[in-house]
Amino acid sequence: MPPKEPELRDIHVPHVSLWWPLAPGWWVLFAVAVIAIVAAVWFWRRRRAWQRRVDRVLVELNDAREHHARHGDVAAFAAVASQLLRRVARMRDAKSVTMTGTAWRDLLARCAPRVPLDRLADLDTAMYQPRTDLDVTATARDAEAWIRAALRRRPPAMGRASHDVA
Repeated sequence: MPPKEPELRDIHVPHVSLWWPLAPGWWVLFAVAVIAIVAAVWFWRRRRAWQRRVDRVLVELNDAREHHARHGDVAAFAAVASQLLRRVARMRDAKSVTMTGTAWRDLLARCAPRVPLDRLADLDTAMYQPRTDLDVTATARDAEAWIRAALRRRPPAMGRASHDVA
């Protein structure tokens, strides 16, 4: 009698959980995805906070422009615009608070090289004169362009000023 052939049984697939055991590569992929999402949210929040700071400075400039339109006080506009430029410049160089004349003009040029500086450099003297021929509309436009250019990127970590914009 021929030997009995082996008895074949049906194939049974064992029950495997959805999450375990995943291959280590999947866990690494999940960890990288979570880290990427956390980093993206962190950078997005920092960018939004920075944009809010820029917007607050520009709102103050627009308020000064509107105050001049209502009251015609050129010296008050020049004082506010000069103060805003100094606050923004202080973020780039803490010594800008005490700068005058050529040093101040050079700092303005370094922070925003493509913006015309003639009117902006004259703000420091215009705020002390009772009568001045300052073109407020053009000065406000130049100041806004300078502020946007100077605040385009965050200042470097070294040499950062001790005070914030707003």
